[in-house]
Amino acid sequence: MRKYNIPIFIPHEGCGHDCVFCNQRKITGIQSSVSPDKAKEEIARYLSTIKSEDCQIEIAYFGGSFTGLDMELQREFLKAASGFKDERIIGIRMSTRPDYINKEILEQCVEFGVKTIELGVQSASDRVIELNRRGHVFEDVIRAAEMIKSFGIELGLQMMLGMYGSDPKTDIETCRKIIELEPKCTRIYPTLVLSGTALESLYIRGEYIPYTLETAVSTAKRCLLMFRKAGVEVIRIGLYPGEDLRSEGNIVAGPFHSAFGELVENAVYKDKIEEEIIQKRLRDCDYEIIAPSSDTSKIIGQKKCNKEYFLKKYGVRIKVKTG
Repeated sequence: MRKYNIPIFIPHEGCGHDCVFCNQRKITGIQSSVSPDKAKEEIARYLSTIKSEDCQIEIAYFGGSFTGLDMELQREFLKAASGFKDERIIGIRMSTRPDYINKEILEQCVEFGVKTIELGVQSASDRVIELNRRGHVFEDVIRAAEMIKSFGIELGLQMMLGMYGSDPKTDIETCRKIIELEPKCTRIYPTLVLSGTALESLYIRGEYIPYTLETAVSTAKRCLLMFRKAGVEVIRIGLYPGEDLRSEGNIVAGPFHSAFGELVENAVYKDKIEEEIIQKRLRDCDYEIIAPSSDTSKIIGQKKCNKEYFLKKYGVRIKVKTG
């Protein structure tokens, strides 16, 4: 059964912090605030475009720190989402900060059918958290995660790669600690230097060096494999490449690629295939792989990068047969 999110972006609303990497309006491409009435209009518009009856729909409040909003405003947004009588809607989803979770907030979430809460963990290192001016510590993540699960709400945790003060080893440790919290799902984002942020100033002064695309992909690949082994669903790898994010001058530096998630999947398949080629001692031959049609592009790679890699290194011609 196909699943849909109806995304309602409330950029930076409810958040009293300015993390060094953050410019929510550039990340989401949304420049104006959204009212509960506007949210109703957006939800109705999205619903009208989803023709399938055999699907599940979540109404998702993204972009800001939803539970940092005034309680009454949270209530109005939740009422706006829960008021739609459509059997396909299975609940409400939201993203927020780990230090903006308490009993009163969660009771209200349960009242209005919130299904999933995603916390922006970003890093499990208190040193990295402090350097990036997050305004909390990792213990807040642990506390919030346990509270959310205790209310029967599904837990999502988001992490960032290559933050100011971090490195691949620290990122892998964050991944490990996220797994220990047993979330239902996770997202993996590479850190980008956006214009108008404190991180841009650090970059210009040479105090911050962003990951190369290669390092970001290889680190994300390791995290993806760890999550999959632990049974944690990875629902997104990389920022959504919205029009505003891609506008000239918005991304100052960093490992941005419009198909970052695809590059990570390419790397996963590349490792698997290379392991088989080495084990079977294949050289100068055709090698047929049977796979679902949805995996073909991941095996071949972006611009046939995997296919060309194996041909150049081993003389092996990769051919994919769908089945």
